[in-house]
Amino acid sequence: MSKIPYLVLGLGALLFAVLALRRRLVLRRRGVAVRARCSAVQRPTEGGPARLTLRYPTPDGRTRTYLAREGDCPPGTCEGDAVEVLYDPREPSRAATAQAARRAPWRHYDLFGLMGVSLAMVLASVSGSVFGSALG
Repeated sequence: MSKIPYLVLGLGALLFAVLALRRRLVLRRRGVAVRARCSAVQRPTEGGPARLTLRYPTPDGRTRTYLAREGDCPPGTCEGDAVEVLYDPREPSRAATAQAARRAPWRHYDLFGLMGVSLAMVLASVSGSVFGSALG
């Protein structure tokens, strides 16, 4: 059985996790703080966390939109409330709530978990093919 699909999948997931973590850290380091307004709150019919639509202005006069998770906003945020958002001045469409962007880097459990699983996949597919060829 070929382990190449697992290697490709693992490398792809690892690359995605590293780039997503880098994006979060870039906003933490050079993000510009602005006040966004919550324009809508979408609650899923099956339950789970709500998604909040945040609109924020940028220096070029445009109003940008960011879709945030309920856990990344202050508790009790409703339509019309102000939420602090950080955006990347080099790419104003790249944004996150200040609460999410200022989270300690080691607290990004989702990305570190994805990195660990994908790294394990890569190592298992590489070591299996190395050991398999050495033994066979």
